Amino acid sequence: MAAVYYNGGKPSHLFRIHTDVTLSGLKGQLNEINLELNHMDTRRVDGVDYQRLSTDSSGSLRFSRMKLMNDDDVRTMFSIFCQYSTRGPIELDASLVKSVEEIRKSLIRPKNYEEIRALLEAPDEEISLDDA
Repeated sequence: MAAVYYNGGKPSHLFRIHTDVTLSGLKGQLNEINLELNHMDTRRVDGVDYQRLSTDSSGSLRFSRMKLMNDDDVRTMFSIFCQYSTRGPIELDASLVKSVEEIRKSLIRPKNYEEIRALLEAPDEEISLDDA
């Protein structure tokens, strides 16, 4: 069982995770969950962080973030979780980003050649920074 937070938000969402999942498969699963929760959200999972339990020099337990970069990191996550966890789910934070296509759509409409040429040929305007 795993709990996922999207962009560090609350609350977390619980889902089943298989121990043989790849990073790509995990991101795909997190994308599907996000789409089920937020039908209009077109953002995609770009990165996944595992909030892992670790011990500091005094032996105190604390959480630290581990960025999952490849399949080996996913396997390490399961290994750490099995070694240190007594209860509770694996905690993940998924970063959502817009696709390139969505970013393009949100930009100002591209100008045509004539509009660009007119802007380039326009006389320079003098800009004053004085309070007038």
